[in-house]
Amino acid sequence: MPTFLKSILASAVLLLLANSAAWAADNAPSLDTWSMAIGLVGGLALFLYGMDHLAGALKTLAGSRLRRVLSGMTRNRIWAAVSGAVITGLVQSSSVTTVLVVGFVSAGLMPFAQSIAVIMGANVGSTLTAQIIAFQIDAIAPLFIAIGFAMTMLADRKRFTLIGKAVLGMGMLFFGMGMMSDAMEPLRTYGPFIDVMGQMRNPFLAMLVAAAFTALVQSSAATMGIVIVLAGQGLVPLDSGIALIFGANIGTCVTALLVTIGKNRDAFRTALGHVLFNVVGVLIWLPFIDQLVRLVEFITTGRTPETTDIAREIANAHTIFNVVNVILMIGFVPAIARLIEKLVPAEIDTEPRLSPEPKYVIHELSVAPAAALSLLRNEVVHMGDVVIDVVRRGRENLRNPTRPKLKKLGELDDGVDSLQDAIALFAAKLPRAGLLAADLNRMQNELAVSNHLEAIGDLISEEMVKLVGEWLDIRHMPSDENRQKMAELYEIAEDCLKQAMTAFSAEDLEAANRVLGRKAEFTTKLDTTLRKVSDEIGPRDLDIRRYRIEVAMVERINRLYERARRIAHATIAIKNQQKPAPTEQNAASTIADAM
Repeated sequence: MPTFLKSILASAVLLLLANSAAWAADNAPSLDTWSMAIGLVGGLALFLYGMDHLAGALKTLAGSRLRRVLSGMTRNRIWAAVSGAVITGLVQSSSVTTVLVVGFVSAGLMPFAQSIAVIMGANVGSTLTAQIIAFQIDAIAPLFIAIGFAMTMLADRKRFTLIGKAVLGMGMLFFGMGMMSDAMEPLRTYGPFIDVMGQMRNPFLAMLVAAAFTALVQSSAATMGIVIVLAGQGLVPLDSGIALIFGANIGTCVTALLVTIGKNRDAFRTALGHVLFNVVGVLIWLPFIDQLVRLVEFITTGRTPETTDIAREIANAHTIFNVVNVILMIGFVPAIARLIEKLVPAEIDTEPRLSPEPKYVIHELSVAPAAALSLLRNEVVHMGDVVIDVVRRGRENLRNPTRPKLKKLGELDDGVDSLQDAIALFAAKLPRAGLLAADLNRMQNELAVSNHLEAIGDLISEEMVKLVGEWLDIRHMPSDENRQKMAELYEIAEDCLKQAMTAFSAEDLEAANRVLGRKAEFTTKLDTTLRKVSDEIGPRDLDIRRYRIEVAMVERINRLYERARRIAHATIAIKNQQKPAPTEQNAASTIADAM
């Protein structure tokens, strides 16, 4: 949901509460609702926009570190929880982490049980947002804005520009908090509204209001910000603030449920795990709100209650609530997973093993470029598996061609093309401004690999199918010995493609160099095959036509090997963080040019 729309919805709800209180009271003083609306909408918009700015800068600065954290999420449940906390702390949004996890589970990159631990950790990471908000340094917020703006405009290195963007976002966040606080100040002496807020001492009502509000604006950060502003104005006591936080934790689950629409059962299970963890956590703490109040008061102010900082107390309550919940429930992750699996039985997977349908490009994940790059790479690897299967079928058709086999092979080209289109669209949606130079080079090289794979698909499913079809048309197949020579040459090229994709998948420089090192072997075999083809030229027109087809076939096999070499070059470029590998040569290049 757009930031400004969130702010309008949130402000409308607060003003509705204020006016409802006025309508319910006799002789209630009037409020300047227009001025309050401007302050609330503008302040909340700045607050959320600043949060987006801060999160965007942190995500880009995290870069490869975030990818390493993502790659380690499946080690064990403790590391998964730590990863969830770190990711949420970096992207400043538990909703983004939840979307990532749902996407990873939907794509088959993460076991369902492990996703529950990640979401537990995400709740802990979200407490950092509350701690930042609780500083309430709106008095010096303009200084943050000025410094951040200067850095973004004057810095000549992207990293410093991103740091400036983070500082600017921090400044806008606190400036927006100050605007909201000023807009709500008239409510401090507005009896009817104070009476309405007094009803929030009923924890169930407070939780219901906060859950609905959070679900409406899809931002627990917005709810936290408003709760802290209300508490700072003396409108919400600490116990009511804690109940509102509990409700916000339940309301934020709606985002995860919305993301699962159209996904598989495991994705829905993950969202249900999020709901279960947050609801059970609230139920555990609900009878102990008074004890939690005394604990956070002691932790925050010690034995000097006259220095009460209710904003910090609410933030600390949020942290204690989530940390203790993780400690209590992390050991029960397997049991929770089994319970959810019983509630949501697995669906029967009828898809073929090498379906050309996209598996990993989940467009919701474009909000986190580092995670999106990992998925992009996985989708290219998947495309490689599909194309390798096409190449295998091409070899079988070369040895023993039949019309039905050729027709089936020709039909596979559309699937490869559609997969390439999905990869290109996913890459196009990634914000270039959110990528460091190394990440941008990585993405360009990954796209180059997908382009080479798509070209191989065309080479086999279109060009080689056409050539073999011409053999069948003229009913004058190459000799068994020539077909054997071509098949052996083809097998070398096919093996090099497999090695190149293995190197790409593992970012293995040695494997990539082994592909490049087979050039002499392939060239020798190529020369031998061409000499054998030339030795069998006959005097008839039919013989000459067959010879041309055989030479064209050998040329296609050579291009298959050259594509494998370029994939190896792209892998080396990714590993060395170089610029994209050279663009592909003209598809009609001759064998001599390729050599």
